[in-house]
Amino acid sequence: MKQPLWTAGNASVRLRFYGEEARFWSMALVSGTSGGGREWTIGAPAFEVNGALVPIVLDRIEPLAPPRKLGNGTTEYRLGGIVKGMAEAERAGMPELRFAWIVRIPDGTNPVVRFRYELSSPGDAHLTKTTGRDRLRYAFVSLTGCTEAAELRFSEFQEMTHSFSLSERPLDERHFDNGEAVMGPMLTAGDGREHLLLAYEHGSQLPEAFLRFRLDADRGATIEAVKANYLDGQSLQGDPYGTLWLQAACAAGGERELAAAYRDFVLHHFALHEASRKPYIFYNTWNYQERLRNWQGKSYLAEMNLARMLLEIDAAHEMGIDVFVLDTGWYGKTGDWQVNLERFPDGLRQVKARLDAYGMKLGLWFNPTAAAVSSRMLREHPDCIASWNGVKGDPQPIWETEASHMLCLVSRYADAFAEELIRLVREVGVTYFKWDGIGQHGCDDPGHDHGTIGHSPQERADSYAFRQVQAMARIADTLSEACPEAIVDFDITEGHRSVGLAFLAVGKYFLVNNGPYFHNYDVPIDMASDNWNLFFYPGAARGRICRAPLGYDKWIPSVLFLTHYLPDDPAGNQLMSLGSLMLGQNGVWGDLPAVSEAGRRLFGSVLARYKEIRDDITASDPAREGIVGGDPEIHEKIHAPTGRGAVVLFASEPGIYRYVTRGRPDFGSLWHTDGAAVTRDAKGRAVIEAQFRATGAHIVLFGASQ
Repeated sequence: MKQPLWTAGNASVRLRFYGEEARFWSMALVSGTSGGGREWTIGAPAFEVNGALVPIVLDRIEPLAPPRKLGNGTTEYRLGGIVKGMAEAERAGMPELRFAWIVRIPDGTNPVVRFRYELSSPGDAHLTKTTGRDRLRYAFVSLTGCTEAAELRFSEFQEMTHSFSLSERPLDERHFDNGEAVMGPMLTAGDGREHLLLAYEHGSQLPEAFLRFRLDADRGATIEAVKANYLDGQSLQGDPYGTLWLQAACAAGGERELAAAYRDFVLHHFALHEASRKPYIFYNTWNYQERLRNWQGKSYLAEMNLARMLLEIDAAHEMGIDVFVLDTGWYGKTGDWQVNLERFPDGLRQVKARLDAYGMKLGLWFNPTAAAVSSRMLREHPDCIASWNGVKGDPQPIWETEASHMLCLVSRYADAFAEELIRLVREVGVTYFKWDGIGQHGCDDPGHDHGTIGHSPQERADSYAFRQVQAMARIADTLSEACPEAIVDFDITEGHRSVGLAFLAVGKYFLVNNGPYFHNYDVPIDMASDNWNLFFYPGAARGRICRAPLGYDKWIPSVLFLTHYLPDDPAGNQLMSLGSLMLGQNGVWGDLPAVSEAGRRLFGSVLARYKEIRDDITASDPAREGIVGGDPEIHEKIHAPTGRGAVVLFASEPGIYRYVTRGRPDFGSLWHTDGAAVTRDAKGRAVIEAQFRATGAHIVLFGASQ
């Protein structure tokens, strides 16, 4: 058997590179790790070059750069070689092809690795589509011997909650026998002793697939391109063609153990900068702006001014907010993103000073695709206006500010927008950036960076949709390099946005706004009322909607899915909101100054206790008993190494509900709401009895001050 050309790994997994088509590289648990000792082999990629499908086969691979330690506790290896695997007939006239493999391996014990490929040539080589479609195979794996497999969908838009959600779908013999194709972006499989994971980093709403997993009757699974992964005729001279990042992992045990390892990877080793992973408490002004419009008949921006913001900051501080976000209206015009001096004559200096005094951070709202008609940004980038079928769209008002054109993010404009954000870090002190209004489609212009006049409008449009999230990630990366504290939050509260793993490498998601509209439930309404929202009032209903997507937390920490809860009196509503947000979504909005003094004290005192253990809650694997909205609905978030964490119980029907924790919590410091009683069983688990007299929540915190 051929010896590996290169070997690396960490305390959990060992990678071996062979360079063969069927066994390009492999992954296995290290000797002594509990498991089956299986070597999971990853098949070689293949690219269509100059009309021929070229599988990548290498006889030699050499380091192209020294191993590089990254700030997220991983080491990057960059290796390469000359492609050897073409048949002689295909090699006739084919220039030399150079291949690079870039892989990032956690330094400690986490088994999840990221990898991608680059292909280049010193000669006249191009990626082609002789069939009119992409021909690019990223990887393939044999799942022979696996007794279970599953597709994990991260971008299924759930109309009942008007939210993206996680969907886990078992794959069995019928799917393989019939050559089914599934979108993922993650596939898992196991043989009873070990579990494997393969995933790709992109994003789109299901069922629009840019990549997919194709299954076959031999129990194989192939990650392949569907559309727009490259442009027809894309040159391999000069800059190499780089694939998306992919992920692979194997872990001893079953899916539960694999999910725990993957969750740890996302929290600690996925993003290069950790700010987006910190469990801050966020406040956003938007809900109050909605109340002004819908409840008081005023404009959205009626109170977007210095006096009101200072009042809100004072209330937010009392309630325990860490990041204070001014939503739309703080700026004079889109594109230039200068502070509106009519609303804030001092350019937000007093706002920033008040936040600094309280130890709070400043956040601002942006529409990255908008530039006002009179803006300098539009004047300097008229060629970057998005167009469709040769027609540039008409300017549209942006939340009661000047009408704006849509600019294409897959153009030279992206760098200019990144520069604007960095300027605001330096001049205004903002560190949180909420990005809104970024639909995945809408530009087929031949003058941008997603195709030329030589490509069809459809290919240019698909390329725009494919490359958009990569452009967004590049902007966020540039910002984070200049300001490591920066958090970029991508609003995915509407459908047809780029939802998947790619953006989570650089930021987080803003998951739920107000939940469903009336039309999600086929309810006829007077659309002229311009208020379609159902679940934006205080009470249990909003919480049930907003907690529904917490299923993500099994694989991806819920701290990456910001969702806001309402702090309105009475105390019963406040406890439901507090119990909900501390499960990881960590958002608050509403009319903070209108909350009673007692309500603000309650929020402040509970969040102060939560902050003592929030890192443990964030790191803990979730456990849930009962369905969301059921009686009872119980969430356990106890970090096994420390025993610190929380149990939150929700119920609608009066009665006493009992729960025994799966973990063994820390009883050294225990706090809980009135009406709950906590004892310890013989094996150190907590036994909780909670009495509900009405719809509400009970909270039990382990490791927090009494």
